[in-house]
Amino acid sequence: MRVMAQINITATKAPVMPEGRDSVLDAYDLLFRWMEEESLKAYEWYMEEKRSKAAASKVLRALSIAGLTLGTVTPAVSILTGGAIPTESGYVVLGLAGGFLLLDKGFGFSSAWGRYMVSATKILSSLKGCQIRWSMLLADWKGGQRDESVLIEEAREIITGLVVALHDTLEGETAEWLSEFHQNLEGVRAMVGELPGRSIAG
Repeated sequence: MRVMAQINITATKAPVMPEGRDSVLDAYDLLFRWMEEESLKAYEWYMEEKRSKAAASKVLRALSIAGLTLGTVTPAVSILTGGAIPTESGYVVLGLAGGFLLLDKGFGFSSAWGRYMVSATKILSSLKGCQIRWSMLLADWKGGQRDESVLIEEAREIITGLVVALHDTLEGETAEWLSEFHQNLEGVRAMVGELPGRSIAG
């Protein structure tokens, strides 16, 4: 089993123009390539996290289903075995099944992988669109068929659009996670609070 180290999305400094590359086209192309790399890093992070969350969700749900099945048939098994397996053990198994569901809900594994998939799709869709527009802009720029001032304005629009799209996706996903975290916390408190003599301090 391969263990992945926890990696976070990190911020990087804006690129500095190297000596000898002082044309307007080179400057904007350097900025675009930087944002292209930042978008790809965010996309890859979400895809990797999605895989780990999906795996955890599947394991917990499989264990929960198995526990519910075993707990349900325990009384019948107890009768067939002449009481060798106590009927009460079924309650223990059912409790474990509920605990697995509680873990999934409390840590948000099931909802997280879906949320990460949506974010990754948004990032990739925005990036692909900007990459196509940028390739077309470079072709026009190098061909000298359009006014440079118009091309500069379009370059700024493409780069700014890529920055805004990435920022909005990250910010939106984080806000959704915070809202979901508080909802899950309240749900766990309510579920545990219903147990006799159990409570979670608010």
